[in-house]
Amino acid sequence: MSWLVLRTFALLVGGAALGLLINVAHPHGVRLASYKPATSCVQTTTAQAEATPAPIDVLSPTQVANLCADPRALVVDARTAEEFAEGHVAGAIHLPCASSRGEASAALDLMTGKEILVVYGNQTGDAQPVAEELRSRGGRPDVRYAVLEGGFGAWNRSGFACSSGPCPDCQGTLKP
Repeated sequence: MSWLVLRTFALLVGGAALGLLINVAHPHGVRLASYKPATSCVQTTTAQAEATPAPIDVLSPTQVANLCADPRALVVDARTAEEFAEGHVAGAIHLPCASSRGEASAALDLMTGKEILVVYGNQTGDAQPVAEELRSRGGRPDVRYAVLEGGFGAWNRSGFACSSGPCPDCQGTLKP
């Protein structure tokens, strides 16, 4: 019985030694001396970090007013068609939360050549999910997404330019 144990031990030691020799000779062998254990359970790769979208900015009415004349900016109203008709930011397009895929796609088509997209609702929080949805559908990391702080009420109280009338996209034609 001792002969079998001795032979098994010799095979294990010989196999381990041969494996270490092959590892040392291999150009991509495992470097045992430089092993550092992970410091976190979740590690983010560089590609994953770059894929994380930038946060959606919250802009004051004054900051949005300064962007209104910028041809690279697009302002989007996320309120109902009735609210849009009663009054909206001059030059804004209407894209309510309940928009169809076709209307959302048409709005994304208007983003061609645009670098800044500002969304507003009745309050700041109304616009946030719409801006996030447009960012996820748009797939354009070069676009800066923002919401109007305080919504349309803050815009109106600030005395900036407003328009009124029905929304053109509600009749199937979206115009900036």
